[in-house]
Amino acid sequence: MTTINEDRLQVIAALQAQVHSFPQGQTADFSGWIDTTSRTLERLFSDQSIAPRFVLVTRGSTAQAQTYLKNLIADVNAGLFDPSKPLNEIDEVHFHLIMSRVLKNFDKHIYEMYQRPVHGNGTLKQESLAEISLGNEYDVQRLLYSLLRPLFPEARVEVPTDGGYKGYRFDLFIDSYETVIEVKCTRPNMSERKLTEEIGSDAFHYPQKHLYFLIYDKAKIITNVEAFCKNYSKAHDSKQIQTIVIQPVSII
Repeated sequence: MTTINEDRLQVIAALQAQVHSFPQGQTADFSGWIDTTSRTLERLFSDQSIAPRFVLVTRGSTAQAQTYLKNLIADVNAGLFDPSKPLNEIDEVHFHLIMSRVLKNFDKHIYEMYQRPVHGNGTLKQESLAEISLGNEYDVQRLLYSLLRPLFPEARVEVPTDGGYKGYRFDLFIDSYETVIEVKCTRPNMSERKLTEEIGSDAFHYPQKHLYFLIYDKAKIITNVEAFCKNYSKAHDSKQIQTIVIQPVSII
């Protein structure tokens, strides 16, 4: 497996420097730039075939050399060349890709497990599955936890924490990734304003770097789901907040 020999940010900076130093004009010293870039690639990557492939690409077109480097930068930034980790360990980039996908497709699990017609040869009965319903946020939390636990066994539920002024409980907490998942389930007597106040309070008090809100809008009190999610998803250096809203669809 090809790995980088230096810190990821250092490698990206070195590759970007070569892109920016690409020679311009008819009298430009392309051969000197190619030689310097080739030595840089040999230094940055464990696989010594990357530099020769770069040189080979430039024979067809010097313009392709920049594309080659930019593609390398994208791959390095995505963590594809990071040193190997244990097979049971998921890096931070892929952790959040998985987390986002599970939350955004939460309703698909509900449909496939509880609402899709059962197979005639199975022992599960449709009437038994129909008795299971998500009545409040504790039900949603339980179901979500059952999905996440096989992927991240260290995940914990109902984790108490000291907020200084008063204590709080994280609905779901994955400590190794500094991630909290807060679950909300709307009800008919709950206003959209009340929901936003709860989200604002949680976002302010929870110090973890990553905070996800999964809102199971059972009562459908959110009038514009796309605008709501965009407004309550923020990216700062100190905290990343992502809001996902699921509005259940009745199966007729």
